[in-house]
Amino acid sequence: MKKQLFLSIAYILCFTFVIKAQNFTFVHITDLHVADSYCAGDYDFNGEMFLQLRDKINNLDPKPAFVISSGDISHVGNSGNDGMYAAFTQYLYPDSVVNPDIGDFFMDSLQTIPIYFTPGNHDFRTGNVPPLSNEDLTVYKNIICSITDYSIVYQNAVIICMNSGYDVLRPLWDDSNVMSPEGSGFTDEQCNWLRNILDSNITKKKIIAMHHPPVNKTGFLCDGTPFTGTIIDDADGSIKYNRITLLDICDSNNVDIVLAGHVHQNVVVNRYGTIVDENYPDSTRYIQTGAGFHGCYRIITVDSSFVTVSTPQSITSSNEGIHNIPKNADLFRIYPNPFTTSTTINFHPYLKIDNLKFKIYNLFGQEIKVIYNINDREIKINRNNIPNGIYFIHVFNNNILIGSSKIIVN
Repeated sequence: MKKQLFLSIAYILCFTFVIKAQNFTFVHITDLHVADSYCAGDYDFNGEMFLQLRDKINNLDPKPAFVISSGDISHVGNSGNDGMYAAFTQYLYPDSVVNPDIGDFFMDSLQTIPIYFTPGNHDFRTGNVPPLSNEDLTVYKNIICSITDYSIVYQNAVIICMNSGYDVLRPLWDDSNVMSPEGSGFTDEQCNWLRNILDSNITKKKIIAMHHPPVNKTGFLCDGTPFTGTIIDDADGSIKYNRITLLDICDSNNVDIVLAGHVHQNVVVNRYGTIVDENYPDSTRYIQTGAGFHGCYRIITVDSSFVTVSTPQSITSSNEGIHNIPKNADLFRIYPNPFTTSTTINFHPYLKIDNLKFKIYNLFGQEIKVIYNINDREIKINRNNIPNGIYFIHVFNNNILIGSSKIIVN
């Protein structure tokens, strides 16, 4: 009897261990846009946001097995010898790595939660005014990770991280929305590599992480309000080359989820652009997570039968270092945009207004308008003699850059 009881207990313990080994969580973050004094002035809001996002993730229960960061780690990745990555890696462990390999950086001081990266379009950039982009990732490879396409096998899942490319635009007759650039996309070699990885892991749960969303649709901002940008079709802000091929690969290999960012919104769709629930069971789910610089993240749970995706999560504590503005707040909004005669900039009600200044640049980086010493919460900008075109606006509060945006005059 004692022997039977012992065997029964041993069987239960073994069964429990197997179940636990098949169940884990990880966190998806994206669009951190951490900067340095080159564009952040004396205070890096996005870096401060990542620091608090890191601490939030470290305190999750259960502890995540790892973190996936899907692109736009830096605001201008190819600027200077270290881009802006030194402003970011100071928050990781260890705070610097020479020629980093996959999983060399960690979110916690005990180095138990690795963070894995994919590059975004801003990681290719050499400047934002106007946007200038390389087709190479020299700085990224030297400081963040030397490899941009790789797979991780963790328990019963394969996680595939892919580089979706640098800024490109479709022809204007096909896509007139220049405010939402596409990524260059995938080469045929990348697609063949992806097929081989999936074919080698046919029995595992399959997760792809990339920066640009394979299918785009209007969703919600981190504060729950509707996304106000323009999305003209499913391919807007997605990838230019091999987009349909990627969707077909996901279908034929039963990929569970594809994680992306780039648009700074939360939404889940199927390949046909239909909005579905986070845990829609019938096909691949194409998931966008809101911007990390707004404090957004998602928790992904993988077990033997399903990949469960949380609703969008966000940091809820107020940021006392930034005048008590909630973590998921936009500091200002511009409307209408595009505009013909005038547009209005509206500032967050909790932002302490202190001698605001605007600078507007054309596509050649030339300063065409400066407005000084503004102390109102809502500012009207008149077009005056500004020609039709695309411009870039930088907004300073007490000589600290608090944000930048594109504006269109037509």
